Amino acid sequence: MQYFYYTEQSLLCLLTPLLIPGLSLLLSTLPHHLLAVCLTSAIPLMALSKVIQIKCNFQNGHTGQLSFVTSLMNFLGTVARLFTVLQEVDDTLILVNVGCVATLNTVILVQFILYWNVEVEESKEKEQ
Repeated sequence: MQYFYYTEQSLLCLLTPLLIPGLSLLLSTLPHHLLAVCLTSAIPLMALSKVIQIKCNFQNGHTGQLSFVTSLMNFLGTVARLFTVLQEVDDTLILVNVGCVATLNTVILVQFILYWNVEVEESKEKEQ
């Protein structure tokens, strides 16, 4: 909502509290097979965003301004969610989704460990 407030889109700022519950209500009435399609389509999008970050870290040789604490909390949250899914849910689609997220968050955390003491080079423009 702050985005809409500061970009002077006040109508969207006012409608957001109504749109979110409405969208939740709509999604709760969808048939199970359609929800499965939505969950399946989210897996490549999530994976792509994490893979782009992993590739960027690898190419740069450092994690840049990526927050270690945030990445650690993401990792711990997905590990907890993975154990919960393994214990409580009998849906392989959810397990695959959470497993992919946990694996990619693990890779990002390993990159932090590998690149912990790497000095970030100044940009070439500042040297000239």
